[in-house]
Amino acid sequence: MTPIELATRRRVTGLTSGEFARLFVTLERKVDGESAQWDASDVESWEIVGPPATADQHIIDTLGAANEFVATLARRLYRIITPAEEGTVVTVFPDDATFWADQPDLGGIPHALWNIAALQAIEWVRTETGIVCTLDSRAPLI
Repeated sequence: MTPIELATRRRVTGLTSGEFARLFVTLERKVDGESAQWDASDVESWEIVGPPATADQHIIDTLGAANEFVATLARRLYRIITPAEEGTVVTVFPDDATFWADQPDLGGIPHALWNIAALQAIEWVRTETGIVCTLDSRAPLI
C-alpha cells in the first residue's frame, strides 16, 4: 500500500490518525506474530514513507471493518428512526469516552464511526422523505 493510498483510505473512513491507530490495535492485536502497539505518529509516518509490508493486509482489513461498521450501523439507525417525524433527533458523541460509556459493547470503536453512520442515516431519511432530522451531541463526561 502506498502512503497516499493509506492516507486517502483513512480519510475516507473519517478517522484521525490517532483514531485509526486505536482501531487498528483493537482489531489487529498481533501483526506478524508481534503485538501491535502503534499510535498516531506511526500512522502519520506510514502516510509519508509507507506502512511496513507486514502490516498491509492488516491495514486493509481494519479499513474494511471500519467501512462495514459504518454501513451496518447506518442501516440499523435508519430502521430505528423511520418512519421519522420532523425534528427527530439522533444522538452523536463528542469523544470516545462519552461514546463508550453510552455504548459499552462498542468499546475500542472510535466515536467518529458512530457519528458518520448517524449522519448517513438522517441523510437517507431526508433524501427519501424530505423530513429533516437533527444530530444532537451528548454532553461530554469530562
